[in-house]
Amino acid sequence: MWWSALVLLLVVGRSAASSCEEARLRCAYRSGCGTALNNYMMLCNECKCEDAYCVDAKQKINVCRAQVLKGAANVSSSCRLSQLICQADAQCRTALDYYNEYCRSVYRGRKCSKKCLNSIQILRKQEKAAALTACQCDGNEDYDCPKMQSNLDRLCFHKHHKNHTKNHEKSFEQRHKKTQHSHSAAERNLVSVLLIITLCISLTSNS
Repeated sequence: MWWSALVLLLVVGRSAASSCEEARLRCAYRSGCGTALNNYMMLCNECKCEDAYCVDAKQKINVCRAQVLKGAANVSSSCRLSQLICQADAQCRTALDYYNEYCRSVYRGRKCSKKCLNSIQILRKQEKAAALTACQCDGNEDYDCPKMQSNLDRLCFHKHHKNHTKNHEKSFEQRHKKTQHSHSAAERNLVSVLLIITLCISLTSNS
């Protein structure tokens, strides 16, 4: 596990002038570093050091420990970072693998099967998957993140009814405007007819 610490020391050492949040994000987006960071924070935070190297490593890395642990449940985390946090945990990674396998039809915009819904429920029960439920797409994902979120809302959670309601209300407003327009036109025609009749009566009376 100390190879993880070595990787982290290199990252944290070169980011001494950066905030813990910036260092964490840079690490998370590098292949292997994000997993090493979370593995170290989750598995080695209670270890007892037996040499100076260990003590020095813990002191340097623990500066950012609170920020990293907070990121595991940070609802504003990016989807890429949230995925890495989940993959660093064995149970969460397994649940995520099942989700990716059973929800392929959702990504394609076809349907949300019972197996997919079940895998989503299991994934949501994982502590390390908390940030995935409300993560933000930032373009660093290896898939079409906005498309997947939209399909999940529409096919699995049926959140499209809001748009349907808006469309229904818009259609009603359009019909209402058309009715008002028809009534206004009829009133204008009636006024014109009355004016003509009044004019005719006036001319007849004068003659």
